[in-house]
Amino acid sequence: MNVFLLTDLEGVPGITSIDFMDRGGEKYVVARDALCCCINLVVAACFDFGADNVYYLDGHGGGGNVYEEKIDPRAKKCDISMWQTLLQQGKIDCQIEVGAHARAGTIGGFLDHTISSKSWFSHRVNGILMSELSMHALVCGAFDVPIVACIGDEAACEQAKEYIPEIFVGAVKKATTRNVAADYENTDKIIIDTVKNALRNYKSVPPYKAAEPSTIELTLYRTDMCEALLDATLDKNVERVDARTLRKTVEKIKSYSDLKF
Repeated sequence: MNVFLLTDLEGVPGITSIDFMDRGGEKYVVARDALCCCINLVVAACFDFGADNVYYLDGHGGGGNVYEEKIDPRAKKCDISMWQTLLQQGKIDCQIEVGAHARAGTIGGFLDHTISSKSWFSHRVNGILMSELSMHALVCGAFDVPIVACIGDEAACEQAKEYIPEIFVGAVKKATTRNVAADYENTDKIIIDTVKNALRNYKSVPPYKAAEPSTIELTLYRTDMCEALLDATLDKNVERVDARTLRKTVEKIKSYSDLKF
């Protein structure tokens, strides 16, 4: 069994306020350590279950969050290109989302956003509001790979089941406001149990797929953001449908870039 871990930062236990996201702040150092600890728990649980290979992607803000020297040496670090290559080559059996957060506009979601909290207002595929997890799931689903587990805040886990009802979830905290959360007790056990249950039953979780051809729509926060993105694109298939929204049609989703503009 080959397991891929796609990691984010917001949904990791121990990260309980927006202050932990400031790369220039003291709490960001704590956040990086918390992320490493969370990844190592998941990696160990995967190997304890009998995984042959475990890969991970440092997915928050373009990477640079993980202290590589602190990660279990059995885990293999990948970038987005390597992730997609492994999918294309059939070398991933299932994926786990580590540190997940809810999509933009989610009441009760800790640091809710989709890709960019500064510019992306909403993202839809065939009219369905997307989260980052569901975007990842569509790419994986194109190669018949299921996302079998979601570890993150309560709202992220509830939302994951909207897209994939069979997914195994491990909620490790709950937001009190958008920018503040409180950890649950026994988060280590929650993480380990979730991973092992997911791997034990991974064949019961179906890949998440979109109807094809797929209509992709991105709504930005401001009109100038929409204009700038439209001016920058080389894709003649992209059209502007209102002041803040771009649309394109994709015949078949084959990569993460197919979902972006």
